[in-house]
Amino acid sequence: MPTGKIRAVLAGPKIRSRSLRATSHGSATTCDSSHHHHHHHRARIEIRITNHYAAKTYTTHAPITGVAVLSVPRDTPFDRIAIQLAGFAATRNYMTPEIDQVLHHFLLLDMPPPPPGTALPPRDHVLRAGQTYALPFHFVVPERLPIGSCGHRCEHASVREHHLRLPPTTGAWGDRDDGSPETARVQYCVSVAVLQQSAYVGEEPVCVLRGHHEVRVLPVYPEDAPLDIEHGAGQKWPEYKLAASKTLRKSLVARKLGVLSVEAAQPSVVLLSSDARQASSARIALTLRFTPARSVQGAADEEASLPTVHSISAKLVAKTFYNTSHMGAFPDRPCRHELNFGASMHYSDSRRTADVPFTWAAGGWQRHHKQVDQPTAWAATVEAAFQLPADHKRILLPSFHSCLLSRIYILRLALSLGPGHGSVTLSLPLQVIVQGDLSVPRHLVGPERGDVGVALPSYMDHLFLQNRFDDEMNTHMPLAVGIII
Repeated sequence: MPTGKIRAVLAGPKIRSRSLRATSHGSATTCDSSHHHHHHHRARIEIRITNHYAAKTYTTHAPITGVAVLSVPRDTPFDRIAIQLAGFAATRNYMTPEIDQVLHHFLLLDMPPPPPGTALPPRDHVLRAGQTYALPFHFVVPERLPIGSCGHRCEHASVREHHLRLPPTTGAWGDRDDGSPETARVQYCVSVAVLQQSAYVGEEPVCVLRGHHEVRVLPVYPEDAPLDIEHGAGQKWPEYKLAASKTLRKSLVARKLGVLSVEAAQPSVVLLSSDARQASSARIALTLRFTPARSVQGAADEEASLPTVHSISAKLVAKTFYNTSHMGAFPDRPCRHELNFGASMHYSDSRRTADVPFTWAAGGWQRHHKQVDQPTAWAATVEAAFQLPADHKRILLPSFHSCLLSRIYILRLALSLGPGHGSVTLSLPLQVIVQGDLSVPRHLVGPERGDVGVALPSYMDHLFLQNRFDDEMNTHMPLAVGIII
C-alpha cells in the first residue's frame, strides 16, 4: 500500500497475523504463537536508542541511532529483517460508528540492508536459538515527507507544501497535555520486523516477530507569512477578528462620548524551545482611533474625554481541526468547501489565560485632522506582549496543517476601555514554531565516526510493510479489521 494512502478501520473482530505480540514503550517483546508460552521460551526484540530517555524529543535533522537486539527460542528462518522509522496519523469520528478509525501512514524510512561481508543479519537467513543478534540502525528526522504522502486534491500549492511537512507528535505525550482530543493523534516509532516469505506466490511476506519503540517528534518549520485577513470580513474569516469598535459613554444612561475603534496587526511568531518547555512572548501592536461625539468636539473637555485602556487580558485558544478523510484546504481560512471532503471536526482548548502588559507609544493620543466636513479624530498606538505562563503539565505544539489534522492558535484579547470600563474583544491568529536551524547539519553531510556500516535511510514511497503497522501501533483507539479506501 503506497505511503500516504488513507486506511479506514471497520469495527469488527480483530484479525491477527501468524504471531501474537506484546509490546512495551522502552523495549518490544514479541511472543511466539506456539503452544509453549513460558517466559524463557519467548522470542524477544529489544530496541535500544542511544541516549534516549522518557521525556526526550527529536527535532528536524536529529539522529535516532541505536541497536535492535533479537533473540529467538528456536531456529527461525527469515527472508528479511526490516528496521524502519514510521510516522502515522489516526483520527476517529464518533458520529460514524461503522468506521472505527482512519489511519494515514505519512512516513516510512527503511534502513538499507548492511553491506555484504557483515555478519548481521546471518547470511544463511536463519536466526539461531539461544543466540543474541544486535542490528544497528541510524535514522535522521527528515525535514519533509515524500511527495507520495499527500496524493489528494489540494486547493492550492501552499496547502500541499504544508501537508508535506512532518506533523508533530500529537496526543501521545504521556502525562503532558497538548490540548488535542483523544480522537486525533500523530505518533512516530522505530519498528523492527522479522519477515518470512509467504508460501503463496504473490502474497506479502509474513511477519513472525515484531517490536516497536515510540519516539516523540517536534519538527522545525519556517515562519509563514502573515495571513492576508481583510478587516471587517467576518463571514470570510470566521476564526479571526483583527478590528472592532465601540461607542463609549460615561455610564449606561449618559450621553455618547464618541466611537473608539481598535485594530491589531498579526502578533509576532511564538518560538518554542526544542523540548517545548519554554515559549517566547508574542508582541502585539494595537492602533486605537477615537472620534469624539459632535457634542464633545471643540469643547474645552475634548482632550479630557479621550479614553484610556485600563487592562488587556488574553486567552490562548488551541484549536485542533481533524477529519476522517483528506482535508484539501486550510480549515481556518476561506476555502472551497468541496475540498474539505466531509465536515471537518474541531476541538478547542482555551484553558490558558494571562494578563497582558502594555505601554503607550510616545506622545499618547495624537490629533488627526481630516477633511473640513469630517469630525476630528484622535489616534494612538499601544504595544502589548503576551507571555504564556510556564506549565510543566501542558505542552504547546507548533502550528501545523496535515492531511488529516491541523493545529492553529487564536489569541483572544479583551481590552477594558474608557470611563465605563467597556470591553472590546479581538481574535488574532498566532503562529507557534519550534526554534531551530533548517540548514543541513554537518553530521548529515558525511558519515559519523563509529557509524561504520550504517547508512542513512532512504525514503520508501511504497512498502508492503506499511499495512502491517495498523494493528501494531499503540493508538489508544480500539483497532479492528482494516480496509483501504
